Amino acid sequence: MTIDEAIARVNTEIAAIERGNIDRELRPWERDACKDASRHWGLVQQRIALSHSNPQRLACCDSLNLTAKARTPAQILAAEANGRRLAAARAA
Repeated sequence: MTIDEAIARVNTEIAAIERGNIDRELRPWERDACKDASRHWGLVQQRIALSHSNPQRLACCDSLNLTAKARTPAQILAAEANGRRLAAARAA
């Protein structure tokens, strides 16, 4: 299974939960949350992890037995530059 297939599968599961729980609370931290709220939230977190190229994605791919694409040297350099810009902006 590729990462795109995994994202599609997770999206399908999320949609099924949402269709089955129309007008119910799907945020597990709310008092009147439905029984599927925790599973829905976990799938949403999984989708976020799969959609971004970060360390969480690698952990998510490991849990699903997927192989994540390695970041290219250009992506690594861009991430480092963005990190430096963010640090400078926070310091200012």
